[in-house]
Amino acid sequence: MIAPQSRNGGVYIENEWIEQQALEVREEKARKPFADFVAKLFKHKGAVFGAVIILLFVCTAVFASWLAPYEYDKPDISAVLQPPSAEHLFGTDEFGRDIFSRIVYGARISLRVAFVAVGISLVIGTVLGALAGYYGGVVDYIITSITDIAWSFPTTLLAIAFIAALGTGVENVIIAIALASWAGYCRVVRGQFLSLREREFVQAARILGMSDARIIFRHMLPNALAPVIVMATLELPKAIVIEASLSFLGLGAQPPEPSWGVILDSGKGLLDQAPWISFFPGLMIMLVVLGFNLFGDALRDVLDPNS
Repeated sequence: MIAPQSRNGGVYIENEWIEQQALEVREEKARKPFADFVAKLFKHKGAVFGAVIILLFVCTAVFASWLAPYEYDKPDISAVLQPPSAEHLFGTDEFGRDIFSRIVYGARISLRVAFVAVGISLVIGTVLGALAGYYGGVVDYIITSITDIAWSFPTTLLAIAFIAALGTGVENVIIAIALASWAGYCRVVRGQFLSLREREFVQAARILGMSDARIIFRHMLPNALAPVIVMATLELPKAIVIEASLSFLGLGAQPPEPSWGVILDSGKGLLDQAPWISFFPGLMIMLVVLGFNLFGDALRDVLDPNS
């Protein structure tokens, strides 16, 4: 697209033209209007199945206080280690607490940890990746070096290290997962910015004298978000598994909090007497991870420019 000409023949660049160029790049990458994108996404059977599972768990977390038939932390000595029945759908644990109620409330912990931790890591990684890709040079070298160091450690192991420094608890688990998982976003966004910074609309914005912040966050970042959104969707189940693992090891949520990892830990010594204690939270973890993975895979397929 050629910039409009001024009356005296000189070329000038209007803000509106810059905005239009940025919009055209977004449309070029998205290819189709949002409504068509949603229609294409939900033609994918995996997206539908995954979305249904995710919606069920989100509703369970939101309406936990209405869905749970018992208090999750109230022991009942007369109902110790009862198997699944009409009275206790998923059975009871060694203190007589209803497993179903604890799993329902545990959905709140798992989803809160996942969404908040992934949100924080996404912001950190996106900002650092944008700065590295836009400025290059020394800034890129420093950020890339830090990213490579963080990337070299397994996420769970790095999260354990942060927990060792911060202490146990759900809030510290959120911080630990966020600090351990931002590097992937940084690498993806940096790669996107390296390709975008030479585009015509970015060069025009520089000539016009727009601030770096406006160029980065108004014009370039929206064009780099598609792979980041897909990655975040696939990182959510990973965060749920890490939270459950840390709680199982006694490093995350602490009893009597109804984290799925805590419930798994309480049932590990009772597998021969009461296998339902560990079976049902393990099943919930498997289902919610399956839902996010199916939806994330479908989202990746739909956003693939070659599809």
